[in-house]
Amino acid sequence: MIQGLNTRTRYVRIGKFKIGMKETVERGSRKIEKPVALEHFRIEGSAQPVQAIYGEKPAQVLVYLPDNLSEATWDPYYKRYARSGLMCRGDGIVGQEVQEGGDLKQRDCALRGCPFAQPRKTGDKLEAPQCRPIGILSFKVVGVPSAGVYQIDLKGMSAVSRAEGYLRQLQQAAGGDLTGVPFLLTVSVSKGKDGFPTSRIELRDAPETLQALKDPWKRHAAGAATQQVRGFVITDGEGRVIASPELPVEENIEVRARYALLLNEAIEKRYILGDSVEKYYQVLRTLERMSEAEASEAYGRLKDYVDELEATQNDPVALHGEVDQRYAGFAFKHLKPADYQALGIEQPDEPGSLTRLEARRAVAYLYEQRKKREAA
Repeated sequence: MIQGLNTRTRYVRIGKFKIGMKETVERGSRKIEKPVALEHFRIEGSAQPVQAIYGEKPAQVLVYLPDNLSEATWDPYYKRYARSGLMCRGDGIVGQEVQEGGDLKQRDCALRGCPFAQPRKTGDKLEAPQCRPIGILSFKVVGVPSAGVYQIDLKGMSAVSRAEGYLRQLQQAAGGDLTGVPFLLTVSVSKGKDGFPTSRIELRDAPETLQALKDPWKRHAAGAATQQVRGFVITDGEGRVIASPELPVEENIEVRARYALLLNEAIEKRYILGDSVEKYYQVLRTLERMSEAEASEAYGRLKDYVDELEATQNDPVALHGEVDQRYAGFAFKHLKPADYQALGIEQPDEPGSLTRLEARRAVAYLYEQRKKREAA
């Protein structure tokens, strides 16, 4: 494998959400195109699966990010486009401009006076800058099974700032990981500064958002909560078909749900700690790309691990491996008598006397105490 290839997340775009269109009108003997603001999303690409669930002209759609906030899911930059594509992208201070041969060259960006980011005067008219803030949001639609993502462009500092603020606050409320938390993507039409109608994109909470924040295992590894998957047909709560049988519905939704519930239980019981938590989360995120057999095998491995710990949780760590002994050694080194009392654990004479569960609980306790000190 190419070095670094598996660290670069790139999603396949299967559709683009738009909020406007061009309308041809006659002006005397001429025909011209003028932009029209829409009160609903116009979807280019894979529109039918979304329309099957949310209607032909959806004004709001329940969506979620396939991964945490990163440039793969939310990409807000100053951007300048030409017919050939993206010509320059910058953070406001430094821009990366595409040269003739395809190489990138640094240049001053908008906040350092880049002329492309300033309004241009043509005769008596003031034209918009060629470069402006654009945020590209890549998301999945709840209830629409797919390996790829949909995208929408949020243009202008106001729209980008609103989306950035909402996503960051939601990420914080979700404990730092926004993966799978559903929220509403909406569009409405209002009067712009120039008096003409303009479409406004909003990200906001849905009832499902609050449910997912209260219960992380209601996050979306498995489609809309109100839908059932039967074979290769998606139906609503009353059994009516709402998506074409030709749609490739994931086969392992039930396994993913069981995996998520078991992982949640294991983390709450302190069976899984530290870097291992992220490792298992990563497995959970990749289950949708596995076959039924592969997903079941992954679930079996997790269950075997949890069952083994359940059966031996009261064993002294001295009877077990390096990981248990490392946890016990760390706890023995840093716990004070008051900490043992708070944990309800008898203070041992040596690390090896701690049980497997006591060692794990102690490490989790120390981590939580450190987080409290850092927040104070």
